[in-house]
Amino acid sequence: MLKKRIKAVLTLEASVVLPLYMFFFISLLSVFEMMQGAMDKDFDLSRIVKSAALLSPVDTVIDIAEPYVFEPRCNVFNIPAQVLMCRARAHSWTGYTQGSSPGEGRGSTEDPIVYVAENGTVYHLSRTCTHLDLSIKPVDSSRVGDARNRSGGKYKRCEICGGGSGTVYITEEGDRYHSSLTCSGLKRTIYEMPLSQVGGRRLCSRCAVTRR
Repeated sequence: MLKKRIKAVLTLEASVVLPLYMFFFISLLSVFEMMQGAMDKDFDLSRIVKSAALLSPVDTVIDIAEPYVFEPRCNVFNIPAQVLMCRARAHSWTGYTQGSSPGEGRGSTEDPIVYVAENGTVYHLSRTCTHLDLSIKPVDSSRVGDARNRSGGKYKRCEICGGGSGTVYITEEGDRYHSSLTCSGLKRTIYEMPLSQVGGRRLCSRCAVTRR
């Protein structure tokens, strides 16, 4: 009788401990998988940036940022997808001028370095301007109507990717929701250049406010 009770207790403990052990193991595996995925994304971006730096005809800094989304395995607690921003930067290689010192030509008080997004119509005084530094958040499309951006405005369907259903993506500074993280509306390729080379671009309104 005693042996049967001990066997029953051991069976009960195994039925409780084993699922907990498996859940812990899968959770730990998910963390490593997320880290590996982010590292692979960073590596891919680095290769793209280095190739672009070698081919760039102008003296500039190429900065590419893309989101990496990870959904945990065995999502018992319904944890939302996690978004990590991966970024790679490289200065273009335009040759070497004999006798020049390191950092020469990187801007001055009269001609400071500013930041321009690819196909952007404005220039920015800081790389940390909120128009450039996107904070991407996944939300369910059924709740996007209740979401508000930093200015209190509503989000509209993206004209590029069409918005979509299910999980969509928004930014605190934007006014569009996106169906895909690969949408060009979420990507930012940023170039550094002297102010004298911005052409007809105007100063970013937010940078103008912070300069006052």
